[in-house]
Amino acid sequence: MNHASILDLVYNAALLLAMIIIYDIAAGRGHPSLNPVRQLFTGLALGAIGVVIMLTPWEYAPGIIFDTRSVLLSISGLFFGAIPAAIAMVITGSLRYVQGGTAALTGISVIVASGCLGIAWHYLRRRPLSELTVREFYLFGIAVHLAMLGLMLTLPWNVARQVLSSITFPVLLIYPIITVALGMLFTRRLQRDETAEALRENEFLFRSQFDLGNIGIAITHPDKHWLRVNPRLCHMLGYTEQELLQQSWVDITHPDDLEADLAQHQAMLEDRIQGYSMDKRFIRKNGELLYAHMTIACYRIENNIQFFIAGIIDTTESKEAEAQLRAKKEQLAFVLAGSDLGYWDWDIQTNTIQSNERWAKILGADPNGVATDHQFWFDRIHPDDRQRVRQSLTEHLEGCTSQHKIEYRILTKQGQYKWILDCAKVVSYDENGSPLRMSGTQTDITQRKAAEASMQLASMVYQNSNEAMVVTNSHGQIIDTNPAFTAITGYQPDEVQGKSPKILVSRHQDRNIFDNIVNALFADGCWKGEIEQCRKNGTTYTAWLSINSIYNPDGSVQRRVAQFADITEKKESDQIIWSQANFDALTGLPNRHMFLSQLEQEQRKAHHRGDKVALLFLDLDHFKEINDTLGHHIGDELLKAVAKRLQHCVKETDTVSRLGGDEFTVILSGQKNARGAEQVAQRILSQFARPFSLDVETIYISPSIGITLFPEDGTDADTLLKNADQAMYAAKAQGRNNYRYFTASMQEEALYRRRLGNELRQALGSDQLALHYQPIVDLRSREITKAEALLRWKHPELGFIGPADFIPVAEETGIIVELGDWVFRQAARQVAIWRREFHPAFQISINKSPLQFREQGNDIHSWIAHLRSLGLPGQAIAIEITEGLLLDASSTVTEKLLAFRDAGIQVSLDDFGTGYSSLSYIKKFDVDNIKIDQSFVRNLSAGSDDMAVCEAIIVMAHKLGLEVVAEGIETEGQRKLLMDAGCDYGQGILFSMPKPADAFAQLVSTHQEATQRPSDLLV
Repeated sequence: MNHASILDLVYNAALLLAMIIIYDIAAGRGHPSLNPVRQLFTGLALGAIGVVIMLTPWEYAPGIIFDTRSVLLSISGLFFGAIPAAIAMVITGSLRYVQGGTAALTGISVIVASGCLGIAWHYLRRRPLSELTVREFYLFGIAVHLAMLGLMLTLPWNVARQVLSSITFPVLLIYPIITVALGMLFTRRLQRDETAEALRENEFLFRSQFDLGNIGIAITHPDKHWLRVNPRLCHMLGYTEQELLQQSWVDITHPDDLEADLAQHQAMLEDRIQGYSMDKRFIRKNGELLYAHMTIACYRIENNIQFFIAGIIDTTESKEAEAQLRAKKEQLAFVLAGSDLGYWDWDIQTNTIQSNERWAKILGADPNGVATDHQFWFDRIHPDDRQRVRQSLTEHLEGCTSQHKIEYRILTKQGQYKWILDCAKVVSYDENGSPLRMSGTQTDITQRKAAEASMQLASMVYQNSNEAMVVTNSHGQIIDTNPAFTAITGYQPDEVQGKSPKILVSRHQDRNIFDNIVNALFADGCWKGEIEQCRKNGTTYTAWLSINSIYNPDGSVQRRVAQFADITEKKESDQIIWSQANFDALTGLPNRHMFLSQLEQEQRKAHHRGDKVALLFLDLDHFKEINDTLGHHIGDELLKAVAKRLQHCVKETDTVSRLGGDEFTVILSGQKNARGAEQVAQRILSQFARPFSLDVETIYISPSIGITLFPEDGTDADTLLKNADQAMYAAKAQGRNNYRYFTASMQEEALYRRRLGNELRQALGSDQLALHYQPIVDLRSREITKAEALLRWKHPELGFIGPADFIPVAEETGIIVELGDWVFRQAARQVAIWRREFHPAFQISINKSPLQFREQGNDIHSWIAHLRSLGLPGQAIAIEITEGLLLDASSTVTEKLLAFRDAGIQVSLDDFGTGYSSLSYIKKFDVDNIKIDQSFVRNLSAGSDDMAVCEAIIVMAHKLGLEVVAEGIETEGQRKLLMDAGCDYGQGILFSMPKPADAFAQLVSTHQEATQRPSDLLV
């Protein structure tokens, strides 16, 4: 082969490369499948290349001329398919026919064979074109050109032998290599197109998933701040995109999940892991929890993390669904485990029965020893039941009934009969509709039958009992009553069915009885006791009620049965006997017997609680003179009036007794110290200062009072009574109409209190008094814009004296009015300063004693004028009052509360929950906020009774439009629970102890600076 031939061969090969250009034009940037127009164009272009190749052949040897049409057509068939290859074959074949010559037929055969082999491989291959290898292309080239060489045999033998001997080696050497080169070019082009298409698809999928997908996607910086977030994540968390980009994922991660998340994040930063997945909780903008499954990966350049990408799936619903699914699975497991059914399967054609182990157990037989014939089972049926069973089976087998279901008795191996519930159906028929198989279950209902017999007996008792009986379901609704119920209450059964037994209870009955009944039923399943009930006609009666519970096998309540009888007459006769034995016939007060019993009972309570009991012994001064001058009937009327007045001087829980003659005693329980007894004694003296009006007589009489305490003065009733009597005589000896303590220590305490009262007036004119301030913190923002002013007294000799010591003295001596005015003016000046320095809406709360609202209380209008002189609105000051003040309906109290409201001064209800507030009074006086007493906060925990009380107070207050402040917060856990419950503000040592004004100002300044730093804004 000369130099010119080589150039022709190279030229032929170069022309083949034009196929790549045709491929790109025809297929474009999409999938290489061609539409009809493009197929026609491609076929014409390939034919044109074939024509050029055939017109520029290369001469391998003198007289032997070849070109690369075989490569062109085989590759065309393989990569372009049948239609383009066929068109090219027609064009090149036509040219070869026009060229003529002795080898024209052979040339056309080579064209057809090459194209057909390519087309065949195109459709018969098992792998995509882009995955074809060099080896496969080489073998394909060998196959095509072996076929071409074989077609040379169509030439005359001498020509064929000369041609084959000349070209076989170079053809098999060069043409397969050209085929491999051209095929790999096409393969690489396909691979490139598939890669580009995959990239476009991935970009489309990512963009679709990012913008429209149901998965939250976030791209974050290594410093934990978000770089990009998709709309789905914003929707899941309730934030806008701008809001999220200003935060980090740490900000809204649940605190309990943050540590694990940060540990994984740090491991990725240290290149110990490349990604991680975890379930965690986010906190939505509205405070709700979002359960999510999160998958994190990182993108690195030169081992440095550039960013993290997180896929976040909302699993909140799936968490709830999983819980429900677990519950259903557990329920199904219990049902299956508790199944007590015997199963049998009757082959009617063979008359044999197959059964499970439970079926044999019902018969009391060994499962392996039970006969399988139908007659064995039928013979064991009780003779009295066989005909009914036979009839039920026959009717079902004949299609008369939808199911064989019957109860009957069957004989066990032990010779006893059991009651069986047999349920079965035909489950298979032949082509004629005749039954082939029948399957069913058997349930041992022996116990149920016995229970039914027992219930029949119980029903007879139930219907004929003299006691009323009521049966309720597990929800407390009446489902049945007996005739005695109608006789006692007057209600017919249909009038009460479906209703609560509460309709029977008198409205005069203490409602706490329901709580006691419910607690007892849940704890013990039963309750007994007296209760006031009401008949249908409205009359009331006393009933002795007993309630018992009937449980399901799983321990849940199935029924509750209540029995009651009318014991009104018995109760009245017992009450008369008891009253005669324990109460004074003249005054109605407890007598000496009842007094001693009550005193011993209070002693036991006090010993158990660590409290004190105060005993007051009263003797009326000069009572004998009244009897002697006005007569005993006036004396008796006076004693009754004295008894009533004494009862008005003490609490309901205290006991006033008449020992005899003109001697009375008062038992004061639950005393912490002697002050309570002293206050009661002063109240009694004050009340007795008013005259007694009896008929036409006006009588002045005074008491002498002796006071003694348990356990200081004695530990038994006789000793205490003797001590009080001696103290009473000491009071008479010192001029009557006063009181004396039995012990010297009590006298010393009284002297100390009088000293405090005198020196408290001096403290007002010196620098001994000061206000300390405790912050009231917004639980969500932690902002401090409120404080409570607390009065402190530093005595020059006694040191700090607590408010609990000197405030009662101030109230008793009346100096509380001056103290209150001083506190108000100090707080007003201070709030004016802090409104300028810290916050324009800063507010200080001050406590106001109930005595300041009485007739001698301070002038409210002067307070309002003082605020105006300082340029302060009424909202700058909040007045804290106790619940008991709202129950004071006097015009003085009402006028002052309404004056506060009109001036814009807020009113806060302190120690809420410990008194007896009325909601109507709260709305009437426009109370602005409620302070939950610290007794409910001190032991606050999730699920506790205190938590339930706090939540109820918060919900109630918010419904009334009031804000809520929780006092006594000591721990972060308490703050979190109250914040989650919706509480607005908190106060307690968690935030700060009460501080002087300068220290408090420093606290607020430090807090404001801290909250302005971004790192301190993290929750």
